[in-house]
Amino acid sequence: MGLLAPRAGGDHPCVFELLFLIAIVAWVFFSALEFVLTLPCAPTIIAAAVLVPLLTIWRWHALIRAHGLSRLHPRTRPVPPERFYWPARRRVLGWRFGMASFAAILAWPAACLWPAGPGTDTSSLAGWASGLVAILATTEILASGWLYLRASHWFDRHAPRFVGLVRRALYRLSDNHEFLGEEALPRE
Repeated sequence: MGLLAPRAGGDHPCVFELLFLIAIVAWVFFSALEFVLTLPCAPTIIAAAVLVPLLTIWRWHALIRAHGLSRLHPRTRPVPPERFYWPARRRVLGWRFGMASFAAILAWPAACLWPAGPGTDTSSLAGWASGLVAILATTEILASGWLYLRASHWFDRHAPRFVGLVRRALYRLSDNHEFLGEEALPRE
């Protein structure tokens, strides 16, 4: 039954509810945009909102090629070359994630303290530089973190550790071994 189909009782379609939801989402979006535009670091935040998703997708594909994980697909199992090299590549991805997190922690407050402006004074140049570093660091955090999660889960259904703990808890609660990936855990 479609979203705009009449209800079972013969009432009118739920067009008004849909329009109400669209209006609420639009109001929240424009209120947030109005707040961001009042901040002195608005150009950096708007540039990050546009550039970070695009650069993250590009960087994610570049990291897949660089780490030899081109066959990363959830329906296929990893073959031996990828399985043998994964522990070293996992450490490299973790190191990238840590360094990018450190850079983002330093760069975002600097980008907000010294906002980027149209001039070429020292404060404006520092704002542009810290904004660029913040955007690139955020891109690296998202790309390497997402690749780490996807590849870890590809090699081991219970990795990373948090995912494994959630899967085991869901298995214990429901007694359904589908949460574990392939085989059931032995019960006590």
